[in-house]
Amino acid sequence: MKTIGILGLAIFLLTSCSQPKPNKEEAATTIRASKNYPKAYEYEINMTDPASARKLLDAGLEADGLVTVDKTQKLKDVGKPIVHFTEKAKPYLIRTDEKYDNVQVVKVADMDLGEVTGIQLEKDNKSANVEYTVIYKNITPFAKLMKRDLSKKETQRATLSYFDTGWKVDKQ
Repeated sequence: MKTIGILGLAIFLLTSCSQPKPNKEEAATTIRASKNYPKAYEYEINMTDPASARKLLDAGLEADGLVTVDKTQKLKDVGKPIVHFTEKAKPYLIRTDEKYDNVQVVKVADMDLGEVTGIQLEKDNKSANVEYTVIYKNITPFAKLMKRDLSKKETQRATLSYFDTGWKVDKQ
């Protein structure tokens, strides 16, 4: 009877000391909290830069009625905005840059964690490498300014470490 009690105690102590491997839901919750998903995917537009204005014109955003671009500029107006946002663009305007008041930040899409595709536990059992996908939803007309296709999933990686309070994302 004593042997069964000691064996039971040993099994209890061994199982209580080891931390579990993070499952996909726990890893996703941890990464979402750490990376603040879902969040806005942003793009900065310099309203005084002729190159930025050209990019907006080439993307067809003036034809779509989101911006108006001053095609000519007088010498006395150098440094003043040549890009103006219309009422149609207001839902996509996030803020004016804190440092430069001539830079408008616009929303391109909503970024969110798609799914956890793999978890690899390290030999020390105190850290795990997690591979996950990022998806883009609610894609705005300003996505035309991006050089990448936002309809495709993007694969990313994160390292989780085990603490006495649970799994946390390493800040690297």
